[in-house]
Amino acid sequence: MKTERIGILGGAFDPPHCGHVLLAAYALSVAPVDRLLVVPTFAHPFGKAMASFEDRVAMCAEAFGVLEGVGVSRIEEELGSTSYTVRTLEALSHHLPGATFRLIVGADVLADTSKWKDFDRVRELAPLFVIGRSGAPRTDLIETPDLPAISSTEVRARMRAGTPVTGLVPRAVEEHVREHGLYRG
Repeated sequence: MKTERIGILGGAFDPPHCGHVLLAAYALSVAPVDRLLVVPTFAHPFGKAMASFEDRVAMCAEAFGVLEGVGVSRIEEELGSTSYTVRTLEALSHHLPGATFRLIVGADVLADTSKWKDFDRVRELAPLFVIGRSGAPRTDLIETPDLPAISSTEVRARMRAGTPVTGLVPRAVEEHVREHGLYRG
């Protein structure tokens, strides 16, 4: 029996933007994975304020729903409290015995891995598959060309200012934000 290879794409997704969707599509195309799980952060380990978990899960379902082979996981809600990648990967390993994992990350997160809880264990559970991001330093860990740099911080700032975000977020996400009154100025 063939071992299922699952890519894990975690993040705040506050909101999920076109860069996230491009990263997921690219990972499905080139990474050694059979499918991809998008894992929204339940409680940010660095204490960042975020839209509600429900809104972020819904926006992820809307944003990534256009891609075959991508699912949204609520595993971090099941774990409760502060989200740590190592805890999430250990729980996924328990829930999906026999599967192998790759942690799909953009090159911009490499600078913060020293702040991660048990980063060596994270790499043991799910070796990194690093996708280049425009503006992020290039290292020998990056396995792909650069994707456009779009940031949720920029998207939220534009939304608060009433500046258009066309081309930065999927239409369905923009509609969800408008309908639920998120990121108002």
